[in-house]
Formats: sequence, structure tokens, C-alpha cells
Amino acid sequence: MKISNIKYIALGIIAAALSFQACSDDEHYDVVGNPNNLVYFKTTGDATTTCIVTHTPVGDFGEVNAKFSVAIQRAASRDTKVTAVIDNSLINDYNTQHNTEYKAVPEGVVDAQKLSVTIAKDTVGSKEQIEVSIPSTAFAQLTEQAYLLPVRLSSVEGDGTASGQRGTAYVIVNTQTKLVHAGVAAGDMPGTLMSDYSGVTASYTAGGTVDDIAQLFDGNLENGTALRTDEQDGKGTTLVFDLGTEQKVIGLRMARYYKSYYGGWWYEEYYFSHLDMQYSTDGSTWNDMGSADEADMVKSGGYQYLALYGAVPMRYLKIQFTSGSSSVSSLAELGIYTQQ
Repeated sequence: MKISNIKYIALGIIAAALSFQACSDDEHYDVVGNPNNLVYFKTTGDATTTCIVTHTPVGDFGEVNAKFSVAIQRAASRDTKVTAVIDNSLINDYNTQHNTEYKAVPEGVVDAQKLSVTIAKDTVGSKEQIEVSIPSTAFAQLTEQAYLLPVRLSSVEGDGTASGQRGTAYVIVNTQTKLVHAGVAAGDMPGTLMSDYSGVTASYTAGGTVDDIAQLFDGNLENGTALRTDEQDGKGTTLVFDLGTEQKVIGLRMARYYKSYYGGWWYEEYYFSHLDMQYSTDGSTWNDMGSADEADMVKSGGYQYLALYGAVPMRYLKIQFTSGSSSVSSLAELGIYTQQ
């Protein structure tokens, strides 16, 4: 073999070895050649937790709580304390990068008492988690549409250095104003279903009372009030219910039936497609209670169920019923869930 060929082969082996070493380094360090034992947030995704706070006329609901595990690349050579901070200076960069408009959470709102954890000697992860939360008593202060809480690893006392690439986690807090709590199943409805409807009356907004109202509370889905179709080209009507006394309403259960020309009761195939609701304590001043589409109301046994986030004091309940078919047909049953 020629000496020149041997020289090229030797150079090739050296280059391959160096290439292998560089690839090996890439797996362990943020940047090729970084000799540090990096401490980072251990997550399966992008270290982002999203929470929702719902504002209603009767209170604020939801949960804002995020926990993040901390790990180190190689087993710590000694007990290592890792501390994080809420770093609002990162919000502008985040908004620019993601084309968002998140705001900083108001001062004094965040519970940040658990921003330090310890990675024990000879281990690669902390048993505890870094945790940030906002107590429900502070939800009323969240008046913007969305907030961002950047949680950054700020110091490492012991072994390792905070990662620049994986040393920041985010908590996104979205807010909404509504009262209707969509998608609550029949078995999860809050409050208690009223059993005594003897004092309840109802009337049409276009005039006239509902004479056969007792049929709305008799548990029979094959009778009810023949709702007049005087709205939305015959697809809707509005009823005002007087509950007799003020009640704290937290949910509704209703059934619509449709009788075919051949006499069959198809109450498990026909449902109200939309509801618009208002409530009042005196019958003259009305407050918006929200709306619900068919998909918002869980169906079970011919009924549609609709929950509220909180109990609303009311004596009068106004509901505009809308059907997706050619007529509203009839309201077979109405149930009211209350909370004491």
C-alpha cells in the first residue's frame, strides 16, 4: 500500500473519532463543548401550564396552580439547592416570539413560597417540585384577558449550573366572563333538583300564561306545554318563569318532545338547539345569564343538562328556547337545580 494512502486512512480515522465525540457532546450539553452539569426543568413538552379563571356575577372560579420538576444531567456530587424566580422581564420577548399579548400578573397576587427544591447527592432529580399558584381570593384582580408567569431557574447552590435553554417554565392564565358551565354531565350536576314546583308559574313574553304548567314537572316526557312558535320564523319562543320565591339557581334540566304524525313520541331524538337566558329578582330589572348551544348541554335519557359556575339568586327566569327543526314543538319537562 502506498504511504500516501496510509496517511489518508489515518486522517480519516482521526476525523471520524472527533466527529463521534462531538455528537456525543451534543446529547449532553446546551451548546457543543459546554462542560457544565446542567440543571433544568424536566418536562415532556415545552414546560408550559395553562389555567383558566372564570368571572361570574356571583363569584370567580377556576384553579391556577403549576408544578415543575427539576433535574440535573448527571448525578449531583453533593446536595444541590435550586431556586427559581418569577421573571416578568421575559414577557415582552415571549410575546414577540409567539405573537401574543400576555400581561404581567398584578403585584402580590402570586403565591411563590415554593420556589426552591433540593437535588440530593447521588441523585438526578428533586423529590419536591417548584410550585406557583394564585389563590381564588385574588381572582377578582385578574381583569385582563390573559397573563403570563415566567418561572426561571435563577441560582444553583452545590453541583451544576442552570440551563439556559431549559431553565424557564411558563404559566399562562386565561380569563373569561361567563356564568354557563358547559359540558357538565347529569351525574355531576351541582346543587339539588327542586321537588316542589307548586308555586311556579310561567307566561309567554308575547302575552298569555302557560295553563298546563303542571305537566312540566310531572316526570312524564310524553306531555308538556305546546310552546307557541312566535320568534325566529317559527323556531323559537320565550317563557318567563316565576319561581314564587327567590331561589339560588345553579342548573337546569329540560326535555323537548316531538310527536310524529303517526303518534310516535321521539323525545330522545329532538333537542333544543340554543338557549338564551336572563334572570331577575323583581321581574323588571333583568341580568344576562348567558347562552348555550346544543353541544353545551349534556344529553341523557331525553333530557338536556345545563350547569352554572355558581348559584344565582333569582325569582324570575327568562328562557328563549330555539329548536333546529321547523318548530319548537313542546317543552316536556323543566327541572331546576338549587343550592342552599
